[in-house]
Amino acid sequence: MPISAPGPNRRRTRQHGFSLLEMLVVLAIIGIATATISVQAFPDGDARALRQDARRLAQLFAAAQAEARRDGGPIAWEYDGQGFAFVHEPHNLFLPTGMARQAGPARAERFAGTSPLRPRAWISANAIDVRVEPPSAHLFTAEWASGPAAVELQDGLHAVRIVRSGAGQYRVQP
Repeated sequence: MPISAPGPNRRRTRQHGFSLLEMLVVLAIIGIATATISVQAFPDGDARALRQDARRLAQLFAAAQAEARRDGGPIAWEYDGQGFAFVHEPHNLFLPTGMARQAGPARAERFAGTSPLRPRAWISANAIDVRVEPPSAHLFTAEWASGPAAVELQDGLHAVRIVRSGAGQYRVQP
């Protein structure tokens, strides 16, 4: 039974394929190139976060309008530089003077933590400045035709507008 062992007169066969080191070098080059391209394609994370805030807010405006129509009571949108919340405004009841004094002033209630309209912080790391046109556009009622409105979000360097059409549809404009 012949046994073959590598020796000086035995011919070596050449290996075909790539070594692990060659593959790691290629993957590192691809990773660096991808990171460079993504930084150049999306240079500003703050502008992207502001647009994301605007898209989320446009969806929540539509949800607040639907909730106001379903419930029949007004819903107000409250905001500051750190975040925003939707509050359920009390129904306007006309009570006799004596009963109104006993009941006290009606208070707005914030939505619970599981509701889509719960209080939220801005996604953007910068403080957000909000302008609403007309000023009453932050109130959602049971009316079907609310009229056009605009909400502008600014973080000092970037601005995004949320525009409501007369039909009540919201669009984000860069």
